[in-house]
Amino acid sequence: MEFSFSHLGLPVWAVFLSAGLGGLLLAWGFQAAAFWLMFNPQEFKGIRIPLFRKLGLHQLGLEGLGWQGLVPHQKNIMAEIAVRLMTHKLLPLDEMIRRIPAQGLSDRLTPPMQETADLACREVMLRHKPTLWESLPSFIQNSIIMRIRGIVPSSAKQIILDLQKKPAYYLSLKTLVLDVINTKPFLVVDLFKSAGRDPMAYILRFALFAGLVVGLGLVALNHFNIQWYVSAMAGLILGAVANSLALQSLFFHPDHGRVRLGRFTGFFFRDQRHIAEMFAQTAAREVLTTENIVLALCRGPNSVNLSTLIEHHVQKAMDLESAGIKPLLVTLLGAEQWVAIKRDASQVFASKLESHLMAARVYLNDALRIEEVIVERLAALPPLEFERALRPVFSRYEWMMPLIGAVWGSVLGILIFVLT
Repeated sequence: MEFSFSHLGLPVWAVFLSAGLGGLLLAWGFQAAAFWLMFNPQEFKGIRIPLFRKLGLHQLGLEGLGWQGLVPHQKNIMAEIAVRLMTHKLLPLDEMIRRIPAQGLSDRLTPPMQETADLACREVMLRHKPTLWESLPSFIQNSIIMRIRGIVPSSAKQIILDLQKKPAYYLSLKTLVLDVINTKPFLVVDLFKSAGRDPMAYILRFALFAGLVVGLGLVALNHFNIQWYVSAMAGLILGAVANSLALQSLFFHPDHGRVRLGRFTGFFFRDQRHIAEMFAQTAAREVLTTENIVLALCRGPNSVNLSTLIEHHVQKAMDLESAGIKPLLVTLLGAEQWVAIKRDASQVFASKLESHLMAARVYLNDALRIEEVIVERLAALPPLEFERALRPVFSRYEWMMPLIGAVWGSVLGILIFVLT
């Protein structure tokens, strides 16, 4: 004997309740599984089949007998979206660098740079003129070193001011973000997962309600003795419509068009600040950290420009400081030796800048306030600007929502037909 609700002798209300609860669990389960498969597994698990790639199925995460999460599979495209979002919309480089007080940073860089001046003077002189340097009385050596230490504060401040005039010449924020993402290839997955966590939770809650309603509707329809394929088709349509409504309600805003639902505003906009905080937290603590900015400045593709800037100011300061005795220095050291001494001294300063900036990273972090600024920017955006900023995170996969609804709806339709 086949199993069915009618064989159990259940009252009508119990049949409806069972169908509603079944729909609720089925819709939530399918939706939760779909979200999990969007992000997991991060690496392809299974056997690759070249034909799948030729057919374009790899765009859906299908590369053979196995699976890779859709977002990890397209992490390069996601990385491009992250770069555009962070470097153009949220944190323009010019504004970020100019937020650092030049005097405040130079005050913190001066003590370690003065120690470097001491080191550079002794090291360079011993390299080029060891006999002459060692023959000088200690008070003269100390006097020369103190004079060099004295030029450090103004030089440090001028370097910072020049850096702030043309920050893109010395630092590539785009390269910084791409380098970090390439070093941690699945960081972009975490970045977008953090931005989408609350919207996905909303979709799951909506799925509970949709599954309940669709389940009740299907069990009522099956009381008219319809065929199984009619029940399946009805479930397919209702499930697809329900998931489409979930997506539309998530991004609904009265300013989108002529349709208004009283004061109703989509969850995406009602929870704007919290979504901004989740995105900013990952972006500021994993990507745009003070350490990463310092490393990009001192080791990035534009670091040679920064080294040239430092050399220019150090050599200029040495020329100004020695202006009165320059003929004597040239006579004692030789013109070529004097140029070499200035060059080597400036290179010592340039080589130590990274460690000096790292030592001042707490001050830099407080001055840049990257996480706070991203939150403020995202939270303060007008609703439609906010949507344009973050919706690309979701838009590549919005086509899945009606499809997932159609699947769980049709499965629910067949189950209810069998059991009623």
